[in-house]
Amino acid sequence: MLKILNMLLLVFVLQACQEDQGQGDSQVITMDAQVCSDQNQKNIAMWGYMNDWYLWNDALDQNTVLADFLSIEALLADIKEKNPIDRFSFVVSKKESDDVFINAQTFGYGMGNRIDEITHELIVNFVFEFSNAQKIGLSRGDRITHIAGTKLSEVLSDDDFNWSGFWDSIEQTQLVAFTWRKLDGSIVTKEMRQSTVTTNTIFATEVIESDIGRIGYLVYNSFIDPSSEDLNQAFRYFNEQNVDELIVDLRYNHGGTSRMSNQLASQIGGDNVLGQIYNAATNNANHVSAVELFNLNNATHYLSLSKVIFITTEESASGSEVLINSLAPFLDVKLVGQKTYGKPVGMLASQLCDEVVFAITHHNHNADGYGDFFDGFEVDCPAIDSVAGDWGSSNDPMLTEAIYLLEHGQCSATTQTNKSQIKRLIAKPSYRDLFIAKPFSTLPH
Repeated sequence: MLKILNMLLLVFVLQACQEDQGQGDSQVITMDAQVCSDQNQKNIAMWGYMNDWYLWNDALDQNTVLADFLSIEALLADIKEKNPIDRFSFVVSKKESDDVFINAQTFGYGMGNRIDEITHELIVNFVFEFSNAQKIGLSRGDRITHIAGTKLSEVLSDDDFNWSGFWDSIEQTQLVAFTWRKLDGSIVTKEMRQSTVTTNTIFATEVIESDIGRIGYLVYNSFIDPSSEDLNQAFRYFNEQNVDELIVDLRYNHGGTSRMSNQLASQIGGDNVLGQIYNAATNNANHVSAVELFNLNNATHYLSLSKVIFITTEESASGSEVLINSLAPFLDVKLVGQKTYGKPVGMLASQLCDEVVFAITHHNHNADGYGDFFDGFEVDCPAIDSVAGDWGSSNDPMLTEAIYLLEHGQCSATTQTNKSQIKRLIAKPSYRDLFIAKPFSTLPH
């Protein structure tokens, strides 16, 4: 079984969770200097905001002693503990928020990985363009066997091994040796250090020849605003190549801004959805939400498809799920892979001094009024996320299954086997843990 390694090799990554709901990209709770210098006053400001905007404000314990909390993070943790449905809300620094949504940057080696629990190696899920990981030759499907002289198969088999302690012993600027095995079996050892990484969000834009015509294949990793023109150019390419069908790969896409989810949905559906309801969010009784219509967000290139296939996993969350849900009333939408995370609710980015509060403020619904996917969306055709090549590889079970579904109108015979092999999370991680992961922390299975 493959266990997801929820990290970017010691990168604190907030890949996207802001759902702007058409009400602006962000708002300010307070920047008052006197409030910001007094923790109790910050707690009071936070409490006022939650009473005003929090979707479940009627669940707030009004007997909470605000002076007891040493940070607004601690206060929010207490709120969530008393409201178990909220596994989503969190707080990050203003810098972390800006780096993701404005600068599209993070700090680290520039790759995503997970642990193979059989071989106790790190499988490279993806590598950001121009990152140090790419520069030394790491690519999707490679298996890292040694880091800084430590043989991973020996330490990862020990349940008591402390990843955090391992990385605490390595300076961020330190040159670290990585040894990995490539798909052809060759062994490579090279050194790299952490640095600023620009987090590109489109990992692949390809056209696949099939028995039913040309299939566009888009791998989209995060709904952040800097990717708007990249999406526009991707669909320009699809139009130039006269694609007949489309597969959108969201397997590691944790979500993002409503604006970008809307843009992608509009570029997929085109004339079949423009002018229709994209999302009808509901707030608490204090606020009335505006209905969002499908909007190209200034994109000029789009398809007008009647059906689309999405590749998903348990990491496909929030904006990915809103995208799927928004198109369902208008297109024939099919899912291949694994059940999605389950986040039908959204947030506003609300600044409180030097921190940004991402608290749940609204519940998303499509044009049919459906929004009950707290347990995630079930897939039509199960498939295993086996990383056996780069994006678009014919050895990818998920992509192969998606193509089969398009060509035959049904799942392949292997789907029953896949159902028995795909294991679900026993307890879902908090939404924050999908983005701000502790070094080498893993999701429970």
